[in-house]
Amino acid sequence: MPLTQGDVLDTLSDPVALGIEFYVDKIHIKGEYLTTVRDHIRAGNILVKGGTQDLAFFDQTTDVLLTQKKSPPADDGDRALLLHECVHAMIDVYDPGGTVTRHMGELAAYLTQTTYSVRKNPSANRNGTAPWDKFWGDLFATVRANKLDTSAGNGVKIPSATLENLRRELVVLPSVNYGNFSKEATGVSDGLIRMNIFLSTDEPVSMRSSSVSYEAYPDPGDDYLIRTLMETYAKTDVRGYGSRLRQLRRDFLYCSLGRALRLRMRLSVRKRGDRLSELFHDRLSHGGRAILLRVLALRS
Repeated sequence: MPLTQGDVLDTLSDPVALGIEFYVDKIHIKGEYLTTVRDHIRAGNILVKGGTQDLAFFDQTTDVLLTQKKSPPADDGDRALLLHECVHAMIDVYDPGGTVTRHMGELAAYLTQTTYSVRKNPSANRNGTAPWDKFWGDLFATVRANKLDTSAGNGVKIPSATLENLRRELVVLPSVNYGNFSKEATGVSDGLIRMNIFLSTDEPVSMRSSSVSYEAYPDPGDDYLIRTLMETYAKTDVRGYGSRLRQLRRDFLYCSLGRALRLRMRLSVRKRGDRLSELFHDRLSHGGRAILLRVLALRS
């Protein structure tokens, strides 16, 4: 069983995580902004789903955070990785115009992950000359050199020369695609699809989220999806169209893996004679279809 929404919310309520504050270029990592991500998850603006990979992943196009394939509860290492992805979500929330560069966004996430790890375990480190070992070692060194491992480093701006050295290491790391993007490339944030009002509660996070995290959602059947797609709205009813898109996004994300794979095959192209496929392509905008197909792709 992968980590759950409860694990993510617990991470975003961890006093150690919320005590972190520093700048990576123009990106301000701050506990207050991480609690905003937590509130967006509570409100359903950011959806959390257990993933099938060893690493967690945030997809800014669909506002979906996939947790890593690790049995709950999350340990400190798991939380550090979730925090990495929550920084990407934070950037998506606070930079809807997409001005943050891909490389700086990654460095902000890696440095937050490392800072949390060192604050939890002061002796944490990594050594070696291989690209990943050297990169992690330099992240740990950067955290300590800038005193991010204690509250004394709160508010520090990481020197631009340090960030450039880390960026050069980032782009040559094996088994990742960071090097496929230029130094100036952006496209890591576009704002949230859904901006529901925040939900607030003083109930302990684990108690509040655990039942939701394990809840089994019924697969959306053809009849249900066809009825949803057949709903009509006035041309000016942006809220109605948006509501349908968000409901389908949730239905596709939380359905079973087998159902998600079958829907992706059926809906990728318009198939004459398949009523569901026809309506999917005829009643949704190109952008809406792209988001929903992306959700189904994330499941596989």
